[in-house]
Amino acid sequence: MKPSTPFHVGARDQDSSNFTKPVSIGLKGGGCPIGTVPIRRITKEDLIRERLSSRTMSSDDNTPGAHYAVARTRSGSNKFLGAGAQEISLHNPHASGSQYSAAKIKIQNGPDSIEVGWRVDPSLYGDSQTRLFIRLDAGQSHCFNTRCPGFIIVRSDIPLDWAFHRISQPFGDIFFITAYIVKDKVNGNRWLLFEEEHIAVGFWPKRIFTGLGDLANSVEWGGEVFSPPGTPKPPMGAGHFAIGSRRVDSFFGPIAVLNEYGQTVDPDNVEEFADNKKLYNVRNKGIEKDFGRVILYGGRGGSTGV
Repeated sequence: MKPSTPFHVGARDQDSSNFTKPVSIGLKGGGCPIGTVPIRRITKEDLIRERLSSRTMSSDDNTPGAHYAVARTRSGSNKFLGAGAQEISLHNPHASGSQYSAAKIKIQNGPDSIEVGWRVDPSLYGDSQTRLFIRLDAGQSHCFNTRCPGFIIVRSDIPLDWAFHRISQPFGDIFFITAYIVKDKVNGNRWLLFEEEHIAVGFWPKRIFTGLGDLANSVEWGGEVFSPPGTPKPPMGAGHFAIGSRRVDSFFGPIAVLNEYGQTVDPDNVEEFADNKKLYNVRNKGIEKDFGRVILYGGRGGSTGV
């Protein structure tokens, strides 16, 4: 199974630097047998943890204890077939107990939203590793990865909760993944594309959506953290405020959206939003020469008084 129409989501521009390194996502030996797909073994403890995690996370971005530092498209007559980023830097912010810290791309229309990125989430995964994730909120489906009806995975070698062992180091190698969410103009399915070759990993069928059955009208790139109200907040991204450099900051870039005609365009009409500027920040750096538009974000976390 593959998309009905090819997606021209843009190739990576010639970057004048050599410090960013792509990270491949895939099982050794070619993955699962033909006709099967990789699904993480689920235990009773996994189901309990995920039930609790799903309750703490809301698509409305107003969950008590959650904080955000994102760049988002301004409200208006936006119409997007898709969105993504050629480089999403990988980090391992400390999160314990019921805390989580994530980096995500989110597309939305009304009550429907899809997210893709990485997260450190002991409540969801039972460990503190940086793991790949997708999130769906549509109708009665509210879940991560393949835990509820919705996403149809078609690759036999790419698990959706893949653990990353190569983590970015300030002024050292900066490791990244590539991710896009795009709508098939022929049948309306929304496809998930990974890596620089834009590998089609799977899709969300059009029939499960109401709002996203049409075009997306909102996109955001950035960080999200959670800690129960009244407890210390975890760090976000690289664990410090973004200062404006991909050599040290957590970032998305070059970011892009697909307009209603399927053209890859620069999302120049974006706004910065951080709900707690004492702990987290986000910077729309603009277009870097020979690279593209860069969004930087991060924060140290900490104080229980905010």
